[in-house]
Amino acid sequence: MVAAVGQRDAATPAAARAAHPLLDLLGQLALVLQATAPGGVRRQTGWWGRLLGRDVEGELDARDWQSRLGVLLAQTDVAAQALREQSSRYPAAQATALDAARAIQRWADAGAAQLSTLPAQLQPVLAQRVDHLRRLAAVQQLEAGQWQLLFEQDSALLARSQRITETLLPAWRQAVLARRAGDQQQRNQQAAQLQAQITAELASAQARLD
Repeated sequence: MVAAVGQRDAATPAAARAAHPLLDLLGQLALVLQATAPGGVRRQTGWWGRLLGRDVEGELDARDWQSRLGVLLAQTDVAAQALREQSSRYPAAQATALDAARAIQRWADAGAAQLSTLPAQLQPVLAQRVDHLRRLAAVQQLEAGQWQLLFEQDSALLARSQRITETLLPAWRQAVLARRAGDQQQRNQQAAQLQAQITAELASAQARLD
């Protein structure tokens, strides 16, 4: 069981990185939004960045992604599905960690109960091992909490991604394409409102890494 505990400890950081591909794609969607507004990328680049030409590079990248929006959305769907499949295994990992914590704690309690029955010279040795088991049980409790937190974070990220790609982004795209028809001022206002909502969702999703 101790060997299995070590393997699970190594798996937790890898699971924490599983959302990075989806977060990266959502960040690229933010560039698409910036490209629709004249100077949008330029306004978000500092003075030093503009001096180095980073604003121009960003606008070129944004225009490139705008032309590939369909491909970007397809990649986002694939990344979301991969994360969904990965996070579906977290509840089982959490349950395994809790079971391990309970089992190790029972060993510690059994050892503690035997302390008074041992010769005085052996009691410190067993007491040290009991303390080690209790610390190991606490580590497993902590790991179970980490799996729960990862599951909640990924679920929230997936919900935001779905809202962005299936609801907000199609409505924003339609509003942008319809700017030339009808009341342009109203279309611009609608597109700006949708863009603000999407930007807020993207910021909340990217805050997962903070």
